[in-house]
Amino acid sequence: MNLEEMQQAWKELNERVARNEILHREEVKRILNTRRESQLEKLVRQEKTGLLVIVALCLFCTYAWTTIPRYNLATDLTAALLLVSSFVLQTVRLRKLTKIKQEENLEMQIKYTLRYKVTYNRTYLVLYPIIILFVILLLVNFHTLFNRTLILLLLAAGIIADYFIFHYTHDRVKQMIDANRELRQIEEEYGEKN
Repeated sequence: MNLEEMQQAWKELNERVARNEILHREEVKRILNTRRESQLEKLVRQEKTGLLVIVALCLFCTYAWTTIPRYNLATDLTAALLLVSSFVLQTVRLRKLTKIKQEENLEMQIKYTLRYKVTYNRTYLVLYPIIILFVILLLVNFHTLFNRTLILLLLAAGIIADYFIFHYTHDRVKQMIDANRELRQIEEEYGEKN
């Protein structure tokens, strides 16, 4: 084998390695994009489900307030405040997820995802004091042991469910941020721009 043939073989081998590297990088980017979009879809589905539950609760409470005699105005007002604030905060979070979905820039997606996480945490800071006030008013107004036990059991079930939903959401957000950071790192490493 002469020098020219060796150079040609070496050049072909380099081209194949470069093509495989590009294909591998594109495959990694496709997998990361799929993971990020999957997590985002799960969060959107969760927020839409939460919004539907809040609307159903609003309809139920409206029906109850129009047909059942009032027990206590403070309890009714606290329930209304809880439902309205829940609806508003759920809508804001859903809009933030839509904004993430529409954004093309990876850096901005990370920023919007972190804002969504902050909004999610603030939702807890706003709603839990109202929930605690509502439960206290229910316990004060419904004097039978059965009613109080039922209220406390429902509260415990809600707190347990909320614990798992909170961790589920934060895991999805973390996975989205990790995928975006890895994609950004790949693009910076190879000098690509969106």
